[in-house]
Amino acid sequence: MNNSRGLLYPALHKFYSALNSLEKFEKGTNFFDNISYLDNFFSEYRNVTFVLQKSLANTLFMPTYEKLRDKYLVNQVGKWFIEKRNEVLKQQPFNLEKRIVINIYFGQTLSLPELVFTIDDDVEISTIVDSLRTTFISFGQLEVMFSAEFLFYEYGHSEDLYDNLIFGINQMKLLLADMKNQINQDCKLSDELESKIEVMNFYKVPRDMLFVDDYVFYCKKGYFEKASRIAIRIGQGQIRVPIENLNKVYPTGDLFNKFEMMHLVIFQMGKSLLPTCMILYSDDTFELVTFGFSIKTTLYRKFNEIAKRLEVDKIVSILFVSEMYIYDKNDINNLDSRERVEHAKSEILAFYMINNHLAIKSHSYDTKQIDDFKYIGSIMFSKSSEQVLPRYMNPVMQEFIRLKTNFK
Repeated sequence: MNNSRGLLYPALHKFYSALNSLEKFEKGTNFFDNISYLDNFFSEYRNVTFVLQKSLANTLFMPTYEKLRDKYLVNQVGKWFIEKRNEVLKQQPFNLEKRIVINIYFGQTLSLPELVFTIDDDVEISTIVDSLRTTFISFGQLEVMFSAEFLFYEYGHSEDLYDNLIFGINQMKLLLADMKNQINQDCKLSDELESKIEVMNFYKVPRDMLFVDDYVFYCKKGYFEKASRIAIRIGQGQIRVPIENLNKVYPTGDLFNKFEMMHLVIFQMGKSLLPTCMILYSDDTFELVTFGFSIKTTLYRKFNEIAKRLEVDKIVSILFVSEMYIYDKNDINNLDSRERVEHAKSEILAFYMINNHLAIKSHSYDTKQIDDFKYIGSIMFSKSSEQVLPRYMNPVMQEFIRLKTNFK
């Protein structure tokens, strides 16, 4: 073996190979290919520790490796990874099951019965979506917003495959990072592999970007439109920041004012911004979720997902900012969302907030006056306008109401 290669190079290459296989796993890919990608992943993932032990044999680092292995990999998920590797190598391909949930967004969310598929009876998602045409027309609406969520499992098991995969990947990353710090060895190949691993998507891209499609069905014209989406994400997982950090930058005003000022400045600089949600937690930390979309279905789905997190994640307040069009209601009767745009009278930057005490705040700014600080001050320090949230935020409000009622 080339002596210029560091002790971690073989393990990093196996880890890269494992992730490279998983990178090809996609919701729309056929079962044959997805199962092959999973088989390769489990095999190469398990090989990481095999080659690492060989590299470290007869070195001073072996006891450190054993300690870190027990810390990061000896757990239920780690045991499952070993079992799957042995199974796919010696017994059978991974027994994959796919489930699809269709959620329809009216005033409330309607979930259709879950669809379950295996390699024996898979169908194209386009076939499923098109089969909804008659049902949607019967609703008598101008348009129907809905999403298709893909969930993957090991057949006969209830644990979400994605959650196990992400947990296992993150644990292995932690082990390798700690070993790198202990070994403290320069290796160009290892550095290149780490750079390649850092730009991979599967374990870094938000789950909904991988496994959820958003649609709208225009009933008058009888056609479906699938959303284009973007998400802005820094780092991995939830990025929670102490609220005191925001207070240092904006020392005056309440949280709603600080949120306004932050995004008014962004809008002044770029004359546009992506919709952004601030999620405030009970431990006085917050998270910013920034995303873009081509149809409003994504907006409805996002707030449904946030509503499901309120209790579990101890969320105490939700703030939201987005650009919005203003219409004369008489001009948009019987027009779907695509047709309405050309009838917009003006555009505003709208801010909303609701917390666990059911306090609601909202302000809106005419984008044509956004550079006028006197105008901004007149809006920002006035009483909040109508105590009404947009329809897409209703799931959050209803969940806060439920939690407040149950707490009593």
